[in-house]
Amino acid sequence: MGRCWLAVLALTACGAVKSNNPNDDAGVDGPASDGPPGLAVPVTSIAPSVAEPMYQGSQTLFRTDQGGTCTGRVAASMAGGGFCFLAADDTVKCAGQIDATSFGMSFGTTGQSGAVQIMVMFLDNGMCITKTDGTVVCMGSNSNAFGAGTSSQQFTQWTARTDIAQIASGTWDQICGITTGGQVFCGGLGSSDFGNPPIDIGGPGQTSLWVDTFGSPRLSDTTVLRPAESRTECQIKANGFICGNTMFGPTNGSIVMAVSGGGAGPSSETVCYLDTAGTVTCTNGPRFEPTMVLYLAGSFYSDSLCAIYKDGSVWCIGSNQNGKLGTGNNLALTVETMVAPPGSARVACDP
Repeated sequence: MGRCWLAVLALTACGAVKSNNPNDDAGVDGPASDGPPGLAVPVTSIAPSVAEPMYQGSQTLFRTDQGGTCTGRVAASMAGGGFCFLAADDTVKCAGQIDATSFGMSFGTTGQSGAVQIMVMFLDNGMCITKTDGTVVCMGSNSNAFGAGTSSQQFTQWTARTDIAQIASGTWDQICGITTGGQVFCGGLGSSDFGNPPIDIGGPGQTSLWVDTFGSPRLSDTTVLRPAESRTECQIKANGFICGNTMFGPTNGSIVMAVSGGGAGPSSETVCYLDTAGTVTCTNGPRFEPTMVLYLAGSFYSDSLCAIYKDGSVWCIGSNQNGKLGTGNNLALTVETMVAPPGSARVACDP
């Protein structure tokens, strides 16, 4: 498998959802930090489970170089014409174009920081960021999700809530969220029209949330451990990554995250998944350096993939519309290519 160097540069299932604020508690297993040498750093990502379900656009649980575990924030999201990731300086950086906003063909800042979760809409008509202060900010012209007359190229707060743990969407006709107290709420179109502002769905104390492709929020669903990145056509379950009646990957609970993309339906696209060993496997072969990957980003409607390595470098392969892969041009990458050097992406345990 060829590679080249481009010169460049959590949840707790106890009836509520854990706060995103890193100052609220320490890591899962003792001291962990991105500070001086000797303190723990992430080396692999932990897979979702019934006790620790996970969400699109975010990875918050890791195993460390000291043999323990920690909480942290690694986040990225891919669409057809744009790609964004959480940088080491805690700012969200993007390349390409999202809605009418061009970020250029090299990674530039969005002006947003403190991201827990980054969600770029797969049709490129907006994006949302869940932040450590419990707010969600969004930009774009997706009137189905945001409501009529709400188009903005500036990030504005979505709902007045300041207790949001994570958000979810099935097709981006709707956006749902779950609070730190386990209250689910939805806005936009769905199996019913939620409308805007978002409305509460069910009671508090829910342990997880995902949204299916009919726009129906699934509350405390212990059969789905994490939905696919981008569209939720497929889901990670206890017995693997499931697309319709087809199962992909290992069945031992070792899939961290997965994406189906590059096609128009579950029978035609490529499926790729990241496992707890830090290795990415696709239906068309292996991708990226084995044991190095903490995070995998892809989109249902694109063949592009990007991986965040445990050294903070970003590697990508595939189509490069609008220069979204940050290479300085829009030429496709035919082999895995480093588009941001070590230390670029945030890959730290919470202090």
